[in-house]
Amino acid sequence: MIDLMRFNPKYLRDERILIRFAAAMGAVVGILAIILAKTIGSGDTGQVSPEEVWLYIEEIALQEGIDPEFVYALAWAESSLNAKAQSSVARGMMQLTKGAWREVSDESYRHAWDWKTNIRVGIDYLAFCRDFLKRHDAFSYPLLSASYRYGPYYVKQKGFDLGNVRKPKNEIYKRIFAGNIRPVRPPEVLARND
Repeated sequence: MIDLMRFNPKYLRDERILIRFAAAMGAVVGILAIILAKTIGSGDTGQVSPEEVWLYIEEIALQEGIDPEFVYALAWAESSLNAKAQSSVARGMMQLTKGAWREVSDESYRHAWDWKTNIRVGIDYLAFCRDFLKRHDAFSYPLLSASYRYGPYYVKQKGFDLGNVRKPKNEIYKRIFAGNIRPVRPPEVLARND
């Protein structure tokens, strides 16, 4: 048997502190692992039903005087209706950049992850772009989509000429640029809870 009295008591105290610290760290890591597992396993992919998105877009877009089917097509083009969509510069279902968000909203950009807030601010930005184009006597839905995608100041710099604007790779945007402002058919909603 080891004679503990021969060892320095300071070492035993230090070892007890290290063991307690390791146990506390293990508990923290365990809790974080549980939280992470619940988050990953929750199935929250950011997808919202097309019917729910369509009903909300229809309501808000009509209030702003913007074609709801056009807005619905942009939401599909930007994110395939994924509320958690993220690029290097944009967030949410309508893929708003921080600059576009701040152009029309005082709300925190953190709210871009809420799909309804993202759509509402996206429609506000579309209204801003539409008004910008109208002030320059240049409104059309294809130019509105270019203004939304690249910014109204870029479109102005290109002389409000769609031929001078960077060609989109996205098929939905290509159709809108070609003049089909409703390239995505909205879902048929059988019953509304009005």
